[in-house]
Order: sequence, then structure tokens, then C-alpha cells
Amino acid sequence: MIDKATLRQKNQTDKVDYIFVFTLFVFLTGAGLFGFFSTLMFLIVGGAYVVLNFKYALAAYKNNWFIFMFGLVGVLSVFWAEYPLAALRTAIQYLLTVGIFIVIIYCVHIDVLFKAISTAMLLVMVFNVFSSQTVEIAFTGEIVKVGYFGSKNNMAMVASFAFLSGLGAFFCDKYSLLSRSLAVVCIVLALATFLQSRSLGSTISLAFVLTFSCCLFFYSQARLLNLTKLNINLIVTFFCVFFVFFVVVLFDYSVYESFMYSLGKDPTITGRTDIWGIGFESIKENPILGVGQSSYWNLNNMGALDIWELAHKEEGSPFGFHNQYIHTYVELGLFGFLAVSLVFIKLFVAINTLILKEMRAIDIVVMSFFLVIFLKSFFETVGFSPFSLSTFFLCLSWVHMRRSSFYDKPACIKLRLN
Repeated sequence: MIDKATLRQKNQTDKVDYIFVFTLFVFLTGAGLFGFFSTLMFLIVGGAYVVLNFKYALAAYKNNWFIFMFGLVGVLSVFWAEYPLAALRTAIQYLLTVGIFIVIIYCVHIDVLFKAISTAMLLVMVFNVFSSQTVEIAFTGEIVKVGYFGSKNNMAMVASFAFLSGLGAFFCDKYSLLSRSLAVVCIVLALATFLQSRSLGSTISLAFVLTFSCCLFFYSQARLLNLTKLNINLIVTFFCVFFVFFVVVLFDYSVYESFMYSLGKDPTITGRTDIWGIGFESIKENPILGVGQSSYWNLNNMGALDIWELAHKEEGSPFGFHNQYIHTYVELGLFGFLAVSLVFIKLFVAINTLILKEMRAIDIVVMSFFLVIFLKSFFETVGFSPFSLSTFFLCLSWVHMRRSSFYDKPACIKLRLN
């Protein structure tokens, strides 16, 4: 355990932490929108925070080491990747990004964290209001507003993160009228942006996630024995797994196709199923190690060329498989797939633990971040990219759902040089 003087000193840094988190988040959102300068400033500001809190950083890494496994597999893929420098660059970027995220989330009190994040996300939402940029969906001919986010799915995801951030700030600060007012404005603008994206899947998933998280919260408050809750959880988990297996075994593409057409939607999910098919071909060829991180998308790869043509993208442009598991398996093989899957499995185990211990109101928001990312992971590459909002919120869920922040398990590690 840490001494009371150190704990008191840590509590006195809230204002500094707020400034760091707000600044970091502005540059993080800018990294996806404006490129190199924002990325560089993110690394400088984040690196400075890690150095200033180095003794806490070591404890953060010790308590949350498993989240780094994906990056370590990426580093190892240098030895078999066709483009080892590209693999090394992406892996190091991921490790640096997660290294900064984990320290920030571990050290900063959750109230301060959500207030700073929601304020930064509010600025992003306001900024997006003045954008009239639209794109035409190649597969459907639909014209939708995408703002500064490049695609309607990315816009919907960022808006959902902003909505949940505002909700978190509203739950956390019950005494400051200004903070709660800004949180409400963030929620309203995020909802407006979210609805503008006209993403049916994102709308259904967000509504489901919030409803499900609230139900789990009230269930955790129920006056039942932990053994009873555990048995219920195991039974529900078994039926969910059985249901998924049942659907996969009895899946009829013609029925699915008719259903999607009845909704006016593309049954290939804007080409995703075709892209996944190409990905499975690569997995068959490299089932254990994959092709190496960031080594698939090159002009000498026929699979990549086919996908760029299929998606109407310029050859050589950044792209992914629109499925985190296929994307990871193609690049990092079985070991990368396990690194990603085990993170999600451990977080589902953490949900079970939270239910047994009784959830806090803020856990509704934290859990919702995880569930949004988990549902998105089947249709997008999310949660494991450097300089990404989804990676930050996955790290946030990882730390707080497992109760491994400084304020849950106070600890620091001091190095003594002889």
C-alpha cells in the first residue's frame, strides 16, 4: 500500500491533470484529422506526462501489462514480415500510444478524466457542425454527411464516444453547474452528429449497449447471493454461446439477403463480406504467423489490390478488413488473434466481477465504451490502432472495469540507483 502523504500529494494534482488530459485529447482527435503535427504533439505532451509521473507509470504498466501483448506480437512479427520496417513502426507506435493512455487513465481521477474528455469532445462536435463535407457510398449511391471524419461509420463512432463522454461527465460531477451544463451540451451535439451519420447499425448498437449496461447495473444492485448471481451469469453465458453457434450452423444467406433488401440495405454490408472472403484466403496461406504487421497492404499483393478495387479506393491508400479479428489474423496470425480475443474475454470476465461486487453508476458508461467497441470490432478495425480514440476508450474500459487504476489500487514503484 502507498503512504497517505503520497496519496494526498496525488489528489492535489487534479488541475494539472485536467490540463494534460484536455490538451492530449485535442491532439489525439487531431491526429486522425490533421496528421503529423497533431500526432507529434500528442507524443510530446503524453511523453511529458509519463516522465513527470514515472513512479506511477511503472505501477500502471505492472497492473495492466496484458494490454501490451498485441504490440509485442507486432514487434516479433518483424522477424517474418515482408516489410519489417513497416511492422516495427506500427508496433512501436501502438506501444507508445497505449503506454501513454494507460498512465493517463491510471493516474487521473475518473471525475477529472471525464470532465476533460467531454470538454475536448464538445469542441470536436462544435468543430464538426461547421463542416458540410459529404461522400457518396459507392455500393448504394447514398450521399451522407461525414464532416471531418472521412466516413459515416467513423463519424457515428466518434459521436457515440462523445455522447458517452458527456454522460460520464454528467454522472461524475454532481456539484458543478457549469460542468454539468457543458456535459449536457456535449450530449446534445453528439446525438445530433450521430443522427446525421444515418448509420442504422451504429444506432441499433448504441441503443442496445445503453439498455444492456443499465440492466446490468440494476441487476448488480439486486439483493441476491453472489453464488446465485454467478449461477445466473453462467447459464446466460451458456445460452448466448449456444445461440451464436445455432445461428452460425443454420445460417441461410438467401434469407439474410432478402431481409437486408427489405430494409433497403446492401447484403454485402457495403462490400465487407467480399473483403472478408479475400482475408480468409490470406489466413489459409499463413495460418500461424500471418504476413506481419502492416505488411499486407502493399502494391505487390494481389489480395490488397483486389480489395482497393472492390472498395473503389486508390491503390496504396490506408485500409483495413473492416473486422478486427480477420484484420489481426491476416497480419499477426494465431498469436495476434489470441492477444486481441483474450483482451475482450478478460473484459467480459470483468463484467461478471463487477456484477458480483455491485456496479457504480459511472460503470454504466465505462462498460458501454467497451461494448460499443466490441460490437464495432465485427465490422470495423477498432481498439488496437495507434493514435486512435477507440484504443483510448478500450484502455479506459480495461483499467476501470478491472479496478486497476491508482485510486482503486494505490501504488507506485520507485527506482533506486546505487
